[in-house]
This record gives sequence, C-alpha cells and structure tokens, in this order.
Amino acid sequence: MRTSPEDPSWTAPETGWNWQDDKVLLACAWFAELAHRRSWQKRLQATRDRFLTAKDSWTRGVPVPFYDPNDMAAWYVFQANAYAADRMNWVPEEAVRMVPTFTRIGEELPGLLTISGAEDRAARLMNADRSQPDGGLFELLVALAYHRDGWETTFVSERPGVAKTHDLNVRKGRRRWAIECKRMDRSSYEARERRRGEALARAVHALALEADRSIHMQVAFDAELEAVPDGYLAAHAEAYLAGAGPAYWRDEYGIGTLEEIDWSLAHRVLDKDDVFFGSSRMIELLIGHYDHDFAHSMEGKWRPSRERPFWASAVYQASVVRWRNRSREATRKKAKHFRAMVAKAAAQLPKDRPGVVHVGVETWAGGLADGVRHLLNKVEMWNFDPGDTRLRWVYGEYFAPEVTTRSDESWAIEETSASYRVGRHRTREPLPYHMLLTPEAKINHGVHWDPASQYPLIRP
Repeated sequence: MRTSPEDPSWTAPETGWNWQDDKVLLACAWFAELAHRRSWQKRLQATRDRFLTAKDSWTRGVPVPFYDPNDMAAWYVFQANAYAADRMNWVPEEAVRMVPTFTRIGEELPGLLTISGAEDRAARLMNADRSQPDGGLFELLVALAYHRDGWETTFVSERPGVAKTHDLNVRKGRRRWAIECKRMDRSSYEARERRRGEALARAVHALALEADRSIHMQVAFDAELEAVPDGYLAAHAEAYLAGAGPAYWRDEYGIGTLEEIDWSLAHRVLDKDDVFFGSSRMIELLIGHYDHDFAHSMEGKWRPSRERPFWASAVYQASVVRWRNRSREATRKKAKHFRAMVAKAAAQLPKDRPGVVHVGVETWAGGLADGVRHLLNKVEMWNFDPGDTRLRWVYGEYFAPEVTTRSDESWAIEETSASYRVGRHRTREPLPYHMLLTPEAKINHGVHWDPASQYPLIRP
C-alpha cells in the first residue's frame, strides 16, 4: 500500500539507463526458444520493422498502431526484451500489461519446468495461439501458484474434436482437484464507453487547438455516455473559450469543470527531462496529478525527442479531458458478472473430482466498478447451479495495471484474488491466500478497490 503521494516535480536521472532485468530476459529467451525456429526470426524481424515504421510515423506527429494483432506473442516478447535490455523501443503503456507476467515466469522458471505439460502449453501460445497469448500465459501463472503451494501439478492434454478437457490436474496427498482457467477481455460495454468518451473529447481538443489554448476539462457523468448528445462537451468548451460560459456546470448529464493548464510544473520538468507523450506522467505534469479512477484523453502540439520519438522534449499546446461515469446503470454494466464465463468453464470439468475455475480479469474500470463487480460475482456464485459437475470454488483473479507516475517505478500493478464459494457446501478451497503475480511475502489482506480493507497478511 502506498501511504503518501510523491512530489510530481521529479526528473529521471541522466545516468543508470544501462540496467538489465535478467528475470524478464530469461522468460523472453524461453518463449523464443519454444517458437518454431524456421519462422521465429522472420516473425521477430517483422514485428521490429512494423514498430520502427510506427516509430518514424510518430516522429512526424502521426500516431499509428505499433504491432500486428495477428502476432501478439511476438509483440509481447519484443516489448518485454525492449523493457529489460535498453528501453529504446520500450512503450510503457504496452509494457505494463506484459512485464509483470514475464517477471513472475522468469523468476520461477526452474519450478515451471518441473510441471508436466507446461512447456507444451508455452509452445502453443507462441505458435498456434500467437494472436491470443493471454490465455496461455494466465494458465502458466495459475499452474505456478499451485506448484508454489505444494500441489503436484499437471497440464491436461487437449483432445480437439474428441472431447472437452480442462486445463490442469492437481494432487496433494489424498486431495485431487480439476482446474479450468478462463481469461476475460475488457467487456464490450466498457470498450464502447471508452470509444464514446474519446469521441466526445475529440471535439474539445479540436476547439482548444484552434484557439491555441491549453485547457483541462474534468467531467463526472450521471448518464450513460451513449445517451449524452454528440456536442455536449464541445458546447461547454466553446462557451468557456469564448469567455461566455462558466468554469463549472451541472445538468442532467453530469457535472464538469474547465480551467487553463498551469504550465509551471511541466516546463520545470521538461527543461531537464523527456517524457513519454500521452502517458499518465505527462498528464500529471499538465494538471498536477493523475487519478486512476478516471479515463483520460490528451492531445497537443509537441516536439519529439531525437533519441526517443515517443518522448516529448517540449510541449507547446495541450488539452486534457478526464471523465468518469457515476450512473448506476453504467456501473452495473461495466461490472457485469461472469456467470456465463463460469458456466462455460464448468462444462469442461470432469465429474470424478471436485473442480475449481480461475477467471482472470484485466480491469481498467476503476475502484467503483471493480467493487460492484466483486459483489455481483459473489452473489451469483452463491446461487450458481453447477449441474452435474463438481464445481466447488471460483477464483476471480483481478489485475489492475497501473501506468505509474512514481520516480522509483517502471511499472506497477494492483492484484486481488477473490474466492467465491459455489452453492452451499463445506469443501475447503484448494488455494487460499494465493497471488499470481505478487510475491506472497508482500501481499495484504483486503481488496485493491477498497484500501481501507487492507492489512498485512499474517499466516498461522
């Protein structure tokens, strides 16, 4: 837990950039070794070429996608290597999603290699599943968690076209469990809301650029964004820029404020340092702080650094729009329970032993939506009918990546593992007090969406 905010006026040191992360490099080397040798170097070169083309485009002020979505596995290895070795081709907003996983796998690779079938699963995510490697990476993390807790852990061989199979079998003494893992993507509602928010903010950026003004707009919506008129934010920005509107408003769609950006902090830091443009750190410099419970949109005129074109050496004009949605309906939809996911997973469990399902959720929705999601999941699992399966427990593995703004961090992640009893039984859960990414020695009791609930875990 972080107890106090850091002074945002820090600058990165000019030396010490030649460090290497050996754990991440070890994981990268292992995955590369498991890729098909005839095609891997071509895939890696294609990933590098596409990235360098994007890098050149960004230098000209034209942002484009960094990678081919059909080979996410190669992009993951390329970015993890860039983070661990030289940082020249490192994109912080991308690396924060993959480096925690590569770190855990690298530091526990000797143990992972003792798990039957782990290497085959890793090879599959690097080759056949290259467009969707997150599922395989999640399975490896779950297998490691059971291995650390003393379970004999084995990956179950797939039987495509013959029968549905689960992912893992684990055994400890006379206890046996079947494990199924599901990795959830961002909900479609959350993605639509983000796109809608970006569209509403885009008109504000255009007005600020035309007026050559640097402004910060903060909005708390009380309605679903799809119900907000197209020109809603633009109308408030236009009135403010013309000097005819207030810096604060409240109406049926929400409340908002507008103010000029205070450049003193940004200029003080940029005089000595380059900062990744569009990052949480840049937003912090422009408005004085960064709140992870808000979505942010930023545009501006800036000069790329000669050495690293994604980093700005100077910013001439900028606008920041940040928003969150307080409406009950929006919160409910973003926190939609994962009952359907669990039902699909349960159908793959065998009937000769008790089963557990691990559901991985990468969440950027903020503490309010995560807390509601947790409560809904708990109620749903209490009333869930597992049918003729022997599903007993469900683990919700919540990952909240943080694009950190602290001087002593290159990445950060909040992780919560919540256990849900399925129905009414007395079977004790197989893996209490576990984490997938966070070292157990550093975990707190509680949940990341409620810091007041947290205290250090003391095991008997």
